[in-house]
Amino acid sequence: MLWYEKSYKYIQYTAYIFFIMSFLQLSTHAPEYLNELNIILKVIICGFLLYRFNPLNKIILTEFDKKIVFDSALYLLFSSLFIDFYLLIKKKYVNLKQSKIIKNLHTIKNNKKFN
Repeated sequence: MLWYEKSYKYIQYTAYIFFIMSFLQLSTHAPEYLNELNIILKVIICGFLLYRFNPLNKIILTEFDKKIVFDSALYLLFSSLFIDFYLLIKKKYVNLKQSKIIKNLHTIKNNKKFN
């Protein structure tokens, strides 16, 4: 196993751990960093893929290359689906919660006027 293959495994597992921690909100600051982490990982993946598989570079595809392309595609697909869906649900939940609070405040305010 070459050094960059070993490094890839460590980086991949580290990214998974950070991603899961952020997604499950295991840290108090995790929700704040979820979107930033997603953007950083996407930029790293795109940069690597552009560098490694550019048309000016004549390479022979190895099993490791296939694994990187497959893992990258899976990550981009799932991160787009899960994170965008999570952020959409969170936004809807916060808006719903805020509208209920405002409605309750108006109800309390109206009840005080009549008492």
